Amino acid sequence: MLRAHLTWGTLASGMLGAFMGSACALVLVFGTIEPGGVAIGSWRTNIHIGSSEASPWLRALIARRGLFALSRNEALYFTSTTDSEGQSLREGCEYQIDFSEPPAAWWWSLTLYAEDDFLAANGDDAASVSADDWSQDQTVFRAVVSDTPGKLPWLSSVNSGAFSLTLRLYRPDRQLVSDPGSATLPHIERGTCKASS
Repeated sequence: MLRAHLTWGTLASGMLGAFMGSACALVLVFGTIEPGGVAIGSWRTNIHIGSSEASPWLRALIARRGLFALSRNEALYFTSTTDSEGQSLREGCEYQIDFSEPPAAWWWSLTLYAEDDFLAANGDDAASVSADDWSQDQTVFRAVVSDTPGKLPWLSSVNSGAFSLTLRLYRPDRQLVSDPGSATLPHIERGTCKASS
């Protein structure tokens, strides 16, 4: 009788442990939670991306998102899933991305990823803007995210659902490598939204 009780107790404990472990893995890999990391406004990064110090959770998250991760000496990755007021980024709304100064890096790019973590399947050829779009006579840089093209550098949100933005800083300044939290990052201001959004 005692042996049967211990067997059922062991089995129940094992099943509960497997369920809890699987639930935690799903939240960490498919959710927006990143263990550790740095937050600057709506932007998030983790200094261990591309590092041998990355935890198994962070490596799984990087693999899930398909990020080709270089070490932080070569690139820093900042991602935002919300505007600067904390509302989720989503198709059907217009957003203005304002850089008050050039990112402190040799080169940078800003890319929109659809809800499935891939480039939006829309054929607009407007998935990214970069340092090449910022002319030397500009004191500020502004881009627009929307489902219709405009005069400013444009990121298309067509077929993106609840999207994210990833800012890559290639060969960042030494100050940023040692303290990513000191980065000056763009402001994401939400404009008008369509009725269904």
